[in-house]
Amino acid sequence: MYEAVSGLLFSMLPWWLAAPLLQLVVLVFGMALDETYVNRATVLTAAIAVQVHTLVAGDVGLLVGIYADAGLVVGAYGLYAYVVDAYVANWFRVLAYFVYSPLSAFLVILTAGPTLFGIEVLFVPALVLAGYGNLQLLATLRPTEPYYFGPDSPAAFEAAVESTDADDGTGSTAADESDTGSESFDEPDVSGEGADADRPAPEPTAAGESTERGILPEFMRRL
Repeated sequence: MYEAVSGLLFSMLPWWLAAPLLQLVVLVFGMALDETYVNRATVLTAAIAVQVHTLVAGDVGLLVGIYADAGLVVGAYGLYAYVVDAYVANWFRVLAYFVYSPLSAFLVILTAGPTLFGIEVLFVPALVLAGYGNLQLLATLRPTEPYYFGPDSPAAFEAAVESTDADDGTGSTAADESDTGSESFDEPDVSGEGADADRPAPEPTAAGESTERGILPEFMRRL
């Protein structure tokens, strides 16, 4: 049943329409992971979109091949940093925004056809045009930043990890004390009197304390 439905969905669209739609979905998914134009996951999704193009085209030039393969390696590192909410260095930020942005991947795919001695003649102009477009986007949206790369420094990342570990330690200590206290009584107090008098009220969590972005929970930072 599943195979029949999958085959029906793919057969409804011609390949020249299905491939761009798939690439667009991959690029949008990368932006949606961290809810911004460029982030630590968009390098990998950009590389995957170019890899889809290589599969459809059957043969690509040297520069596009290197671009796609290097993007998978750098993107894997970015995905790991996204999962643990780790700090990424400036070299990654520059590559992500100017070389592997969604616009960069789109223009690389769009201009990947003409080759001269196995090299795409429009590859470098496509990246230059994408870089210029990204600079214009940065200037247009200022002071809003169209990118997010997690902690601003290694010290900020370490502080976030220590804060998370401290919160876990406090929670486990409170749980142990609660278990010890409950074992010291033979019969529970069912009268309800004084049950809430000695219980501290929960402290409200201040808004904006968490630096988490995207769809993964905070505990993934400790993996």
